[in-house]
Amino acid sequence: MKISVLNRISIGLLLCTCAIFANTAVLSAENRMPVTVEKDSKVPLRILTRPGAVLYADSEGKKILKSNIPTFTSYYVYTRPLGEAAGSGDGWYEIGSDDRGSVKGWMKGADLFEWKQTMCLTFSHPDGRNPVLMFDDDDVLNTLIDMPEAERNKKLNGYYEKIEKAAARKIKLEKDFPIVSIEPKMAVDNIDKFTLIPIIDYKVVEFEGRESRLLDVLAVNSTDKDRKESDIRKDDEYLINSNVSSESQAKEVKNLKWDIVWVIDTTRSMRPYIDRVREVMLRISENLAGNQALKGKVAFGIWGYRDSLDVKGLEYVTRNFTPDLQDINDFIETAKNVEETKVDSVTFDEDMFSGIHDAVVDTKWRDDSIKVVILVGDAPGHKQDHKWNATKLDQDGMRQLANEKNTTIFAIHINPPKSKKHNKTARKQFETLSLNPGTDHSVFFDVEASDIEQFDVAAAEISEYLSNWAIDAESALLGKMKREIIVVKPDAPDMVGPGKKEIERALHAAVVTWLGNERNVAPPRDIEAWVSDKDLMDSTRQALEVQLLLSKAQLDAISTLLKEVIVAGETNMVSGEDFFTSLQAASAVVARDPDKLAKAGNIAESGLIPDFLKGLPYKSRLMEINNEVWEGWGPDEQNAFLSNLEGKLKVYSEIHDNTEKWVSLNEGDDPDDYVAPIPLDLMP
Repeated sequence: MKISVLNRISIGLLLCTCAIFANTAVLSAENRMPVTVEKDSKVPLRILTRPGAVLYADSEGKKILKSNIPTFTSYYVYTRPLGEAAGSGDGWYEIGSDDRGSVKGWMKGADLFEWKQTMCLTFSHPDGRNPVLMFDDDDVLNTLIDMPEAERNKKLNGYYEKIEKAAARKIKLEKDFPIVSIEPKMAVDNIDKFTLIPIIDYKVVEFEGRESRLLDVLAVNSTDKDRKESDIRKDDEYLINSNVSSESQAKEVKNLKWDIVWVIDTTRSMRPYIDRVREVMLRISENLAGNQALKGKVAFGIWGYRDSLDVKGLEYVTRNFTPDLQDINDFIETAKNVEETKVDSVTFDEDMFSGIHDAVVDTKWRDDSIKVVILVGDAPGHKQDHKWNATKLDQDGMRQLANEKNTTIFAIHINPPKSKKHNKTARKQFETLSLNPGTDHSVFFDVEASDIEQFDVAAAEISEYLSNWAIDAESALLGKMKREIIVVKPDAPDMVGPGKKEIERALHAAVVTWLGNERNVAPPRDIEAWVSDKDLMDSTRQALEVQLLLSKAQLDAISTLLKEVIVAGETNMVSGEDFFTSLQAASAVVARDPDKLAKAGNIAESGLIPDFLKGLPYKSRLMEINNEVWEGWGPDEQNAFLSNLEGKLKVYSEIHDNTEKWVSLNEGDDPDDYVAPIPLDLMP
């Protein structure tokens, strides 16, 4: 579960109006309902405990049930103080462990934070940016933002230098040092070390001409039973560990394994070059695995993809030629069986996205290996709205899936000279697919089909760097890689391709991610701090990403909504009825409140939208749809919109079925209360 990039964060929904006072009558546990975040909302209000929180048997504090509750433990609220008591922190909260009436006791307002929306932050990939500094309050952070760039960077360099010296035991951080904690230099593992960083408050600021946000956040590691505050002014252990760099741990990658899987278009249009593809592929693979230093380190696989089986004779949409990844000798024999189809696949574009999807998801990757996919094709993949796009994903959705699976993608597009329109589409798709985390540029080659040398050069570039990293990942991580050319290359003809630095950055980022996961790097925990969502020394780089924590029931509610909208849209396009008439027929909400949908000005007012989606910090096309908007789009845009929803449904289904994605916020949570972090750009 890696957590995927969001370029804009807005937390306006956190300024909710006061929640209503819960019914305080004595009710049976089965009938108790928690307080909601707003009067007309169905979203239950939750709290997070402050350090040293105490649970009492009553609202007078006469009997203590539990002392020193772990910091930032979450509870539901069953009674909430009103008026001055609510604002002063002197009021009492009745709290429970779930939203089904399991009331546990009472807690003072001063011992807790209200958490009005289950939104959290994660760190973006650490390559190419500075670690996030976590400030004690927002005063210093505001001052830094307002400084001229040179002055600000000097000040920040001073902070980083002082933290490094303190970690090396050369100095002691003063008690009033303005930074309470810092992001680890190594990549944080967000699967085994899920970090909950709720947003409590925020400020919108202008940072070097860009909109940025200063966020008041909490941080807690939900897997630790004995939670410990990671204040670097007090906690020497966290201070030292957070300053351990990937480079300092380079010896741990000495025996790193590499799994290299080729994904190849095997349709008829590839016939002029598929033999050459196989020859180059085999030559490269032999060079990679022929070195004794690589014995056991490198394994190979190959997938072929074609198009829909609606076209007779195509034989397969995708085929895995290597159910188990192979050593070089077996792989050479297997690759001889990879051939193009003799049947025309009707359209120029193919089901390339299924090829990538199946390789990423269904390859039998070895444990603890670097996963690399090399895509080779001469045509674009079907768009989302095409009936033969089996995944219903586009290049952005597929790239996000690859991110979650920690898969690095290189792409080689063979550029047919008479297909300019298709080449433009393919170029965009291949570039997006090969834009890997921690990099600024795609590892994408656009080679001319008429010049086979270009393909040789592209394949040799990939081979050279894969070889060197596999032979000596330790030296490569330290920037001391020997520049041996494993594959003899012809003089490089002109072609569109990445520079050597881009290839190396992609591999470096992959190894950094692997190393962070391997070491289970511990993130900050049990602190409250102010942070910037941008790198303070480079405002163009996003340092933090926003995700929404959803239960399976909530994810199912979104899926139901999207299915109803898809049915309504498809019905409208066939019947000619207006969109809302079709939606009324498709929606189960109508049976509960027929007038609300009939009178709605758009979907946001229809009663269809789950409460937890309302007011989220992203622009939703779904919310604004009414009859006029729908009809104004036209058939092509309508189809594209519905296909986009189908793509999201596909991703929701995979998240729903992926047990690794679901985590408990607190020890002992019922599985029904487990949540999965969902990037905001996956919301409809």
